[in-house]
This record gives sequence, C-alpha cells and structure tokens, in this order.
Amino acid sequence: MSASPSYTFDEAQALVPQIRAILLQLAIEKRRFDDALTALHGEHAAHAERGGSHADVEEREAFLSQVGEGIRGLLAMLESMGVEVRDLESGLVDIPTVRDGAAAWLCWRLSDAELAYWHSTSEGFANRRPW
Repeated sequence: MSASPSYTFDEAQALVPQIRAILLQLAIEKRRFDDALTALHGEHAAHAERGGSHADVEEREAFLSQVGEGIRGLLAMLESMGVEVRDLESGLVDIPTVRDGAAAWLCWRLSDAELAYWHSTSEGFANRRPW
C-alpha cells in the first residue's frame, strides 16, 4: 500500500474548493439518506398496521442502498486524496502536511473562510492553531 499524500500549504489550499464541493454533496446525500430512512420507518409501521405489499418498502430500501453507495463513493474520493473526514456534520477535515519536519494536519471545516489552521498528528481540533 502506498503512503498517503502530503501537501504543502499551497497545494492543500488549492484542494479546498474540491474538498468543499465534495463535502457539500455529502451533506445533500446525507440529508436524502436521513429523509428516506425516516420515510422507510414510517412505511414499516404503516405496513405492520395494514398488511399488504412490500413494494413501497422494497423501493425505499433500494433507494437507501443507492444513496448509501453515493455517500461511500464521495468519502472514497476524499480518502484517495489523503483527506481525513473528522466530523461529517460540521464538514471538518484534516489534510496531511509536514510542519517543521514532522507530520501534521492542516485543519479545515466548511464554516472556515479559508485554510488557515493546523495541528500535530497527536492533537485534534481543540488544539488547532494558525498556520
């Protein structure tokens, strides 16, 4: 297995628009998945009360599977770039870099205006500091 990529600050900064687009699509897909899951639970309850065909339930399960595959594909895209998703809800990611000769993470989330923070590989978000 090859080592994960490591990015200079400028290289990572150039990736941010692509990372942002993937995270935004992930947020959309997660919402679709959550909505479909809620609907599926409702259909299971309705089916239990009235009996009958499983067609609606099977259709919803197939849709959930399809959306889940899309989510896995988007996560795999980030993983192939070496980007670690730390919190999908807030769009928090770490991008591998080297700082002062040691492996480190550039830390970015969707609400950040730009890439500007980092932390060591033994620390997390609470310890991020300006680049």
